[in-house]
Amino acid sequence: MKNPDTSNDSIINSRIVEFKVEGGGAWELIVPKTVYPPREDTKVLAEAILSLDIEASTAVEIGCGSGVLSILLAELGWDVFAFDVNPYAVATSISNVYEHGQSERVSVTEGGVGEPGWEIPSEAKLLVWNLPYLEPPDIGTMRLEPIEEASMTDIPDGGWSAELMSHVESSGGDDLIVLLLMRSDPRSPSDKRDWVRNGWSCRVINSLRMGEERVESVAFWKPGGGVGAVTLDECDSTMTEAESLPNRGWQRISTKSQRRGRGRGGSSWQFEEGDVAATWKLFIEDESKIHHGLVQTSVGSAIAEYIGCRTKWPNDLVDKNGQKLGGIIAESSSNESTIRIGVGINSAPRIVSGKEVSGWSETLGEHSAEDVFRILDASMSGMFEEIPGLPKPDVEFLLQQSWKGISSHLSEGAYPHSPGTGNMRPVGLGEDGGLIVENAGEVSVMTDLDGLVWHFPSDS
Repeated sequence: MKNPDTSNDSIINSRIVEFKVEGGGAWELIVPKTVYPPREDTKVLAEAILSLDIEASTAVEIGCGSGVLSILLAELGWDVFAFDVNPYAVATSISNVYEHGQSERVSVTEGGVGEPGWEIPSEAKLLVWNLPYLEPPDIGTMRLEPIEEASMTDIPDGGWSAELMSHVESSGGDDLIVLLLMRSDPRSPSDKRDWVRNGWSCRVINSLRMGEERVESVAFWKPGGGVGAVTLDECDSTMTEAESLPNRGWQRISTKSQRRGRGRGGSSWQFEEGDVAATWKLFIEDESKIHHGLVQTSVGSAIAEYIGCRTKWPNDLVDKNGQKLGGIIAESSSNESTIRIGVGINSAPRIVSGKEVSGWSETLGEHSAEDVFRILDASMSGMFEEIPGLPKPDVEFLLQQSWKGISSHLSEGAYPHSPGTGNMRPVGLGEDGGLIVENAGEVSVMTDLDGLVWHFPSDS
């Protein structure tokens, strides 16, 4: 390839920007005023790319800007299709790619999500995008030049993230990993929860606080590489059936009818047609020292976030009024190297044993059991499925995840009470999933729900 033409307006009045990332390298880049230069958020995404332990093949970068991430990917062995809607960015990337000797591996084209005819190359195994996260402007206003506005500003109703997801769903393979730089605080229209609710696993790789904003590198993938769960027409219990699942990969089993579902302490779980009953077989290394009680509380918190309910320690899913709609049970045995997590959720409110119970129709809306299972599968895969290069959950992460679910309920006025002790104030969780409570200056750890009664604002 000949040296690209650098005499046009895209290069005139440019500046030299040096970009470094530990474990990657240092690059001098020519960046004109109308192109987004590599900054702190670029470094967060670069570090996430370097953490991935997957075989290099074909990658896509959207919004390539200066071209530095495409150059990094190429130096790691990837063949890269780079895109940008800004023609000045395209010219800049072509020039920088050439100067760093990667023109054979990187092709740069004008276009991207939302452009007519744009598609994700079918052979892509990795897609990278530093998502625009400026708030959408008011109608009729513009804060930047038109080209900059288009490349740096998010859009309403799901953001560019939702637009990308529609492309990925239609043209991306089941083994595609999507790596996005997203703003998590304050939330932008592009929200990782939208991906989970559409059946995509997600895991935060790293993050950075920049002034009043926090950005995160988030990886998305299809649970099990797109291989679905074992689905039975009927069974006694998915917890029992899960024992025979293979001891490798992302393993889960669901049923359309469960005759003898189990709850906490050996109690029965009454299943009705249209409910969800499923079990996941998790492989957790002994050296991680993760207790099954903590797995149970963290799973409850993740599920609650995505189906819009609350968690009641230790293993109940409840609606805003405290009515139970589901439960989680964790089991293992001495001859297993796994933890089985069973989840049962009602589809709609009903009367069970003389008590009113709730359903996901009250928290998530009208969805099929298949839809809800997909959300559960994605939320659990995001925490526990082993993906090379992505961080594995540790005790600290699961404690934070568990407490997030419990504390959100406490902030609404829920509190525990013991007939012999009185009202208690939860202050934390132990590494075994036990609830740490304070009463009259005394701190204790509750390990069982027996003897503990939860009160909710609706009780008063």
